[in-house]
Amino acid sequence: MPNFIIEYSESLTEQVSEETLMDKVFEGAKASGHFPPEAIKIRLEPRKGYRLHDKQKDFLHVHAHILSGRTDEQKTEISTATITPLKTLSLESVFVSVEIVDIHRASFVDYAY
Repeated sequence: MPNFIIEYSESLTEQVSEETLMDKVFEGAKASGHFPPEAIKIRLEPRKGYRLHDKQKDFLHVHAHILSGRTDEQKTEISTATITPLKTLSLESVFVSVEIVDIHRASFVDYAY
């Protein structure tokens, strides 16, 4: 825990590699100071079909799934730290956003082999 899911327009990979996206999100999650690096998990979810109603051609949205219990201030620290490295990318016509998603702590279970 936590799980960072990077959802993005498939064509975004014409501007930036998937590896770079994961590196930048990891960098931000680690910099937030809220998670030990070995606990951070990152997944990619490219989207072929989508519609944007503004000037942007592509999108990049990070869902940060974290266990519930953090304050709004802490959540803001996490989202700000996550988006900061993404802002350093040389992208054109991309809408970038980060969302914090609370995971119900009492019902969450996981298992590692």
